[in-house]
Amino acid sequence: MRGPAWGVLACVVLAGCGGSSAADHTDLCQDLVNLQATVEFLAAPDPSATVGEVRGALDKLDPTFQSVHDDDAVTDDQDDALLDTQDDYRDAIADLGDDTPFAPTAAATSSMGQALLHDYEVVRQQLDCHADLEPG
Repeated sequence: MRGPAWGVLACVVLAGCGGSSAADHTDLCQDLVNLQATVEFLAAPDPSATVGEVRGALDKLDPTFQSVHDDDAVTDDQDDALLDTQDDYRDAIADLGDDTPFAPTAAATSSMGQALLHDYEVVRQQLDCHADLEPG
């Protein structure tokens, strides 16, 4: 087989034509958009929040952040940064009870929350998530 038909067949078999696109990541992008309010909460928790609410928000990120880690479109450095920041945040509150007010811990975790928000935004950019996606 020669000519254009061979090129089409090779393209289909190799599945490498056209590179990755935002369409390839629509589900992951939607999951990230659905977590935006959670990430924003972690960046600046409400003064009345408890450690349990913050811990629950961190746990809510786990499945999607694991999907980000498994996606080749996100660089290893970036997905490691995202997961490491989440782990650091979790470690900072590990010894506190769920009913403990979070406010006294807010200053110590503020930089982690801001880093988490930053890394989250970078991942959305790397995946070329459409800006018009709405939480759903």
